Amino acid sequence: MKALGITKLETHPEQLSILLEQNEFLLITTQQEQPLGMLIPFSSHLIEQGLVHWLAIKAFESGDLTLGQLAKALNKTKSEMLDTLDKLSISIADYDLAEDLDTIETLMK
Repeated sequence: MKALGITKLETHPEQLSILLEQNEFLLITTQQEQPLGMLIPFSSHLIEQGLVHWLAIKAFESGDLTLGQLAKALNKTKSEMLDTLDKLSISIADYDLAEDLDTIETLMK
């Protein structure tokens, strides 16, 4: 999720359409960085999954919710949630082998 201050939005309104075209959530904030509202890009997923389900799944994708939290939010078991994520072609793990190997190498020193 991206944040955009109301002042920047006033001076650079093109940022709004750029971020929405990139399928980014957009949090609009005051000059004091207090949340004013949220804009979300329109997509077929809004219709297919419903807004609440779609938002929960997007929060999982961005790492804001765990699989267990997502399942609980959508009243599903973890197994059912895994099936749903698979059908939506959403990865359940963000794994970087090279990063892990670098960490192991650093720890071995």
